[in-house]
Amino acid sequence: MSVRTVYLIKRIETEVTVHMNKVLSEFGITLSQFIVLNFVNDNQSDLSSAQLSRRFKMTPQSMNETISMLLKKELIIKNADEVNKRILRISLTEKGIGVLNDCNFAIDEVEQKLFSSISTSELDTLRLLVGKVINSTKL
Repeated sequence: MSVRTVYLIKRIETEVTVHMNKVLSEFGITLSQFIVLNFVNDNQSDLSSAQLSRRFKMTPQSMNETISMLLKKELIIKNADEVNKRILRISLTEKGIGVLNDCNFAIDEVEQKLFSSISTSELDTLRLLVGKVINSTKL
């Protein structure tokens, strides 16, 4: 029997996580915080904590803890929604944008090292295939 695909995916996920955690710790950022910063940056619609917790399949308590740490580090701010003042929308601060840019530069280097054994074309194919799998799992 050949090696299971899910096993190989888990192995690469573990390697990626180890390397990302190491690099991000230099910026005082956890992997969860980095993912939230990226998502908020990419989705300029000023998301709420509840929307983020649903998006990342985290409990509201876990997401609130991540958001609280990002607030303490002054990387994000919360503003009241214009329509419903009880909803607090999250956006990046100038400091948050700077830290995110620094982290992304460092993660670019991690990606280059991790995927140095495959060509640009193979990497494009890998991204396409992983994207297909991710999209097929959405119900």
